[in-house]
Amino acid sequence: MLKLKFSQALYLLLYAIPNTVLSFGIIYIMNNVISGTEGFLTDYMGIVFVSVVIYTYLLNIIFQKKINEHSFEILYENEKKIFDKILKTPLITLEKLGSQRFYTVIEDLRMFATFPEVVTHSINSLLMLLLCMAYLFTLSVSGALTVIALIVVIAVTYFLVISTMTSKVEILRKYNEFYYEYVDDVIKGFKGFKLSRQRRENLMKKHLSPNREDAKVLDFKINYVFLSINLISQYGLYLVIGVVLFLLPVIGLLDRADVISYVVILLFISGPINNLINMQNIYTRLAVANTRIKDFLKDFDAIEEVAVIDNTTSEVFNSLIFKDIAFAYENESSEKSFALGPVNLSIEKGETIFIIGGNGSGKSTFINILTGLYQPSEGTVVVNDKSNSTVQHLISAVFTDNHIFSQNYDNYALENNKEYQELLRIMELDKVILDDKEDSARRPFSKGQSKRMSLIFALLEDKPILVLDEWAADQDPHFRKYFYENLLPKLKQQGKTIIAVTHDDAYFRYADRILKFDYGEIVNDFKVNGEILHAESLWHKEITNN
Repeated sequence: MLKLKFSQALYLLLYAIPNTVLSFGIIYIMNNVISGTEGFLTDYMGIVFVSVVIYTYLLNIIFQKKINEHSFEILYENEKKIFDKILKTPLITLEKLGSQRFYTVIEDLRMFATFPEVVTHSINSLLMLLLCMAYLFTLSVSGALTVIALIVVIAVTYFLVISTMTSKVEILRKYNEFYYEYVDDVIKGFKGFKLSRQRRENLMKKHLSPNREDAKVLDFKINYVFLSINLISQYGLYLVIGVVLFLLPVIGLLDRADVISYVVILLFISGPINNLINMQNIYTRLAVANTRIKDFLKDFDAIEEVAVIDNTTSEVFNSLIFKDIAFAYENESSEKSFALGPVNLSIEKGETIFIIGGNGSGKSTFINILTGLYQPSEGTVVVNDKSNSTVQHLISAVFTDNHIFSQNYDNYALENNKEYQELLRIMELDKVILDDKEDSARRPFSKGQSKRMSLIFALLEDKPILVLDEWAADQDPHFRKYFYENLLPKLKQQGKTIIAVTHDDAYFRYADRILKFDYGEIVNDFKVNGEILHAESLWHKEITNN
């Protein structure tokens, strides 16, 4: 995910070199003034010193602006990229990998908000450290070698410890993925938890609490290790200064006259050293976040559509044919479990088709194939006599787990929309929603009202095929009767092709055809002639078509 262009690397270099030289100039002037060097004890030297400080500050401000622009471009562009990747991902892939990874990758992305500070401090600190080390060599080669050797020993000790942290941070991220699963369960299954004390206790005692306790212990260990090794820079530097003050002059590796200069430089580079060490925590977390984001993008690498569908153009629907359509679910070992098909089916414009079948019979899988949410592994789809076509752009759907979006993502407007007002009246919601504002249409509703609003939105899309997945199941008896006896015939008169999953056998006579699924196959394709049906015979025994 983190890719630095050549021009950006060149810009960093062009900034870093003069900034480091100027910063070193500050310490160089300070050191010579403290040492009483002639030429630095003049009246104008104070003006030079202040000018260098101000110029260095302005240079840092300009650089910070540029690096912030780059880092926030990375952050926000990748947020958009992740949403785009999710929206292009096949439903089956999202179901396999789980939605909690989507939450954690967003959290990983927010880590890059610290990127500008990390880059700035890292470059400045590293170059300043190198320049100060070079300056030490101009004073005493043997003394500089000794100091560098001591710093290397401290650094090696530090990095040996830090190398064990990456895997631990990755484990901590796994704990957080499970945590978000529990959050999702609580939000979506809140009523279920409220109804069962045992369920709540099991969640807390067997799952959430152990997860949070393990995460707390690991998080504490990680941060404690980082805190402990960060202190190495401070107290290790004290040891190095002690060697400079008490040992090097005694053994003749450093002149007494250079001791003050060495100490001043070491105190000055303590800041850069501390920066580099203290940011190892961030480096590690950024590395883990970067790896996880790349893995996420790879795992959710969606299969691009062969043909780009233009939903803005209206297309007349005449017929849909499924020829030997098949689909199979696979587990993590690529072993097939439930399979749909082969399905051979013809649907004509204006038909009202009811889909029936027991649990696990294949109804939902068929609906996902029909709406294009699943791609068939075998077979041919023929739309309006065109083979290998897609029907998705011709379909509006209300699924059994319908969701009303928080915003209007469609191309129609609700305000001053007479069709919308008429649909509110038809759905008996005109006394519930008193205006045509978006907020009024997207507030919390009862389950039945929510499905009515979703049906209104689906009808406003004005597509020729309407798919309803157990839509009437949450309606009261009065409106359920109205739906089958009045609303469906009205939609049929308007030319809609209606495909509805239902268990309401009392209303089967309002369909043109009834498709019964069992074990992933259509075991019955029954043409209704308007007579009162014997529902029991549809469910339990074969019917012979005449």
